[in-house]
Amino acid sequence: MGVTTAQIAPLHRTPVAAGATCQIQAGIYSIGAGVLHAAASSRHRLSLHISRPVWAVFACGCDRPVRRRLRRVGDIALLPAGAEAILEREAPSTVLMVELAPALVEEAALDLGFDRRSLMFEPEAQLHDGQIEHIGWALKAELDAGQPNGRPYLDGLGLALSARLVSHYAIRRPGPTPHLTLPAGRMRRIIDYIEANLDGDLSLRMLAEVAGLSLSHLKTLFRHAAGLPLHQYVIRRRVERARLLLAQGDLPISQVAFAAGFTHQSHMARHVRRLLGVTPSDLFSGSK
Repeated sequence: MGVTTAQIAPLHRTPVAAGATCQIQAGIYSIGAGVLHAAASSRHRLSLHISRPVWAVFACGCDRPVRRRLRRVGDIALLPAGAEAILEREAPSTVLMVELAPALVEEAALDLGFDRRSLMFEPEAQLHDGQIEHIGWALKAELDAGQPNGRPYLDGLGLALSARLVSHYAIRRPGPTPHLTLPAGRMRRIIDYIEANLDGDLSLRMLAEVAGLSLSHLKTLFRHAAGLPLHQYVIRRRVERARLLLAQGDLPISQVAFAAGFTHQSHMARHVRRLLGVTPSDLFSGSK
């Protein structure tokens, strides 16, 4: 009897035209029974089983024994960049396939303090990981809904997925220790810009442009230099600005929120309570 080649059909997926530049691609696919050859790719690939259980074989050319396994809902397979595999299913199934650009995984590695040049992954035939599964279901829901949240939402899920892979499944190879120093001049440039624009655009991407660094480098180097993440530093400075303005009592509390860079009064109140342990009203001299 000849070998049956599995037929694969996309149900929902991210736009193909944008695939070359997007750091994450995802799709829901119906796969028929038979043998499917997954050729080597420049991207890391994961598949999440989302249909009824099916017996399957995953052979990736590594030294691990090939076993017939029952794939259930939530089971995950990992195929790193450059690896190929043969997958054989005994019945049709539906899977969510996710492809991650190495640059995205390297960004997550740098954020976590890994040297991105010393990372590698091993193929995994059947992972059980609640966090990866949770991200996968969020991706599926976004695809099913027609991607209403747009590319930034998908990129955020891709970065979260990359961070989980790096922190739990990456193998560190010997490599040089990353140089974690933010020059004093760049640090002062960032601090000065933040102070001058507390009521304006202080997105991380904007601050990366000011510093002349990539977003991932800025986040890692600033955290190393300041002892806390950059976005938390910005919030602390905005809370301090709000405290001073509230103590002066010249502006209503609602206007103080905007002057300190918060999107609305309740946003300011939440962070003031968290960092100072009081409410804005407690600090407002105009109410005393």
